[in-house]
Amino acid sequence: MRASPSALILVLVLCIAPQAAKAQAAATKAVETGTASWYGPDFNGKRTSSGEIYDKEKLTAAHRTLPFGTYLRVLDLDNGSSVVVRVNDRGPFAKNRVIDLSEAAARIIGMIPSGTARVSLTAIPKEEALAWKGGGIDGAPAIDASPDAGARASPDAGARASPDARVRIQVASYANEANAMATVQRLEMSGLAAMIERSPSRFRVVFPDLSQAEARIVTLKLDGLGYREYTVTIIRPAAKP
Repeated sequence: MRASPSALILVLVLCIAPQAAKAQAAATKAVETGTASWYGPDFNGKRTSSGEIYDKEKLTAAHRTLPFGTYLRVLDLDNGSSVVVRVNDRGPFAKNRVIDLSEAAARIIGMIPSGTARVSLTAIPKEEALAWKGGGIDGAPAIDASPDAGARASPDAGARASPDARVRIQVASYANEANAMATVQRLEMSGLAAMIERSPSRFRVVFPDLSQAEARIVTLKLDGLGYREYTVTIIRPAAKP
């Protein structure tokens, strides 16, 4: 007896759905932990294994097996600093190393002097990677790698005439709700209670209504975690009748 087209479609959906769920989970799981190293001036301008030209001032990395284009959050396990990089090369070739970072990426997490660092690698979606970036991932080189490179102006700078003004902070915007939820969970682990705003096509990770003092604390924590592209909006109180 031949199965109907609708039955075949149902079977196909049931087979694909778990695979899609696994792929989504893999996009936000810890890949591995180990020792990171970095490479810079001697390789600058040379072609990487992906065919791209290596630029020591962009946030890229070499990994032995991860697909080119994978975005990784690299967390220094000793000092807590982190950077997001894109895999575009193969390596490292030294034993007992899990990743080779570009010079700019190594500078951001403070491992230039030592040459190596104990790190964890977490694969993240492209949308979240772009929310973290301070330049250097898919765009211009990372120009400023100082600790306050992504610092914002004080949230109340534009609202001094309205001391009761409230502040809204948007961390990132996603087309996929699972990616937004993963970001909320990561922020929660750092003590930040964000929420998701839903629209027909986007899922925004936001702090919707903060006092100016609360906003200052949140922006400092976001900067410390490596987020660079969040937006701060002043919400002025309604005029009194």
